[in-house]
Amino acid sequence: MIHPRHPQAVRDGGSDLMPDSDIRMPGLTSRRSSWLLAFAGLAAIFAFGSGCKQNPRVVPVAGKVLYNGKPLPFGTLMFQPDQGQAAVGDIQADGSFKLSSYGPDDGAVPGTHKVSVSCYEGHRPGKATGDSLGKLLIPLKYTRFGSSGLTAEVQDTAGKDPQEIVLELSGPAVTFN
Repeated sequence: MIHPRHPQAVRDGGSDLMPDSDIRMPGLTSRRSSWLLAFAGLAAIFAFGSGCKQNPRVVPVAGKVLYNGKPLPFGTLMFQPDQGQAAVGDIQADGSFKLSSYGPDDGAVPGTHKVSVSCYEGHRPGKATGDSLGKLLIPLKYTRFGSSGLTAEVQDTAGKDPQEIVLELSGPAVTFN
């Protein structure tokens, strides 16, 4: 018997109370439908899996920040490329830093970067200031990409040795201890 809403479907007989419950499509067996579901599932996995992007290539970058010719003993810095992920680093007691983009000390994407540096009382090792970073200890211009005047060229090197970059800042005399 032909079903009135589904002419291609075949009615098996059955109850008039649930007329759509006994509809089956010719040629669609449970084995075939299982294969179709499996195929659809795999297609979805590949579609979502191939959409995952790998991080862009980064190269190791390390260096030193100097303030008035002496190592800046603490703070943070950020390298912002023209496009892509920024790299950040913490300044150590000897003024040294290592950049991180996607993982610890992995480096930065090759290219030209604008650089910002900040050094607040709250960055001082062992100094907990709560929610406030406290007083800025270097000129404000260095904390902004647009006014810092600092740029760095990260070379596309193939080696494992980090590229060394030295950043020189100047300003009023400050005691950092």
